[in-house]
Amino acid sequence: MMDRIKSMKKSSKYMMVTGIIFLIISVPTFIDYDMFPRYDASIGPHQLGSWISFFFTFVGFILLIMAFGQEDL
Repeated sequence: MMDRIKSMKKSSKYMMVTGIIFLIISVPTFIDYDMFPRYDASIGPHQLGSWISFFFTFVGFILLIMAFGQEDL
């Protein structure tokens, strides 16, 4: 029983760290490019960067929420 709790706490710590890393990765693309993705005739790296940043932010927050739920925080 205690081994299962320890492994759950360890996995939630990894989820927290991964979520924070995803959020850190998404910050420069939010700053450098347009903040919100949009469909436009001029497809370019600014759109790709904003979509990747939006995805990383979404995944990072979901991982943090799931990890905090496992930790009961």
